[in-house]
Amino acid sequence: MITLTTKLKKSTMLKVRFEKENRTIEVETGENLREAAIRNKFSIYPHITKILNCRGRGLCTACTVQVLSGKLDPRNETETDKLGKKPDDFRMACQVTVTDDLVVRTNP
Repeated sequence: MITLTTKLKKSTMLKVRFEKENRTIEVETGENLREAAIRNKFSIYPHITKILNCRGRGLCTACTVQVLSGKLDPRNETETDKLGKKPDDFRMACQVTVTDDLVVRTNP
């Protein structure tokens, strides 16, 4: 008799709370914030940008969120270029890798 043992990869689930919408989603450590929102059927885009956005390529700023709490890596070059002089807590969801529980404000 042959017994197969499958080890399930345990991934740490983090929580991202969207303040305005009073909604919390679970996100895998290292997951992209925009992709996690989409996977959870949550739109971070306002108005017409739900349709007219760059689809996560970092070409527009339609997915900009304000991070109210939680730790993130510093802005990357794309965010620095696109967000310019906006406060440091303004981030592009398509460029953010989630590594901590977060509270964010959409469409700041």
